[in-house]
Amino acid sequence: MSVMERFHPVPSTEIQHILEQALKRLTIRDASLLVDEANERTLACRLAIYLQSALPQWDVDCEYNCWQTPIQRKGHMVIPTTSDATVARTIYPDILIHHRDSSEPLAVIELGKSSYPQSRHQDLRKLRGCHERLGCHYAIWLELGVGEACGDYRIEVLQ
Repeated sequence: MSVMERFHPVPSTEIQHILEQALKRLTIRDASLLVDEANERTLACRLAIYLQSALPQWDVDCEYNCWQTPIQRKGHMVIPTTSDATVARTIYPDILIHHRDSSEPLAVIELGKSSYPQSRHQDLRKLRGCHERLGCHYAIWLELGVGEACGDYRIEVLQ
């Protein structure tokens, strides 16, 4: 595949449907992770697996950092973090739907857990930064219901 090849974006209604189906699979197959309030990175990984199966023509990566252009590489660290941190402080996207050999990403997704609502402000800031730098067609913030809220979710698509 040529780096210059242009990809057609998936329509927003289809992205919404695919995301909702992936969330249903997450809720059914990984309910124990949601109930036990697993780490956000664990939940992002599981969701990415379900998104990948629904979007086989795209690459779905978590915490992606292999950027194609200098503008994408610049300024990704917000606050230093460690591998054992449970609340990520980097501006790497939680989930990126893209073609690895292209500079045309489809969507960037930031996840938050219902048990940690104060992260929404920072997550939206990270999401806007990724959306601006990467030029994704879609920037999506997703709050996952965990604990007693297992199965609930909220999706916001940034414009």
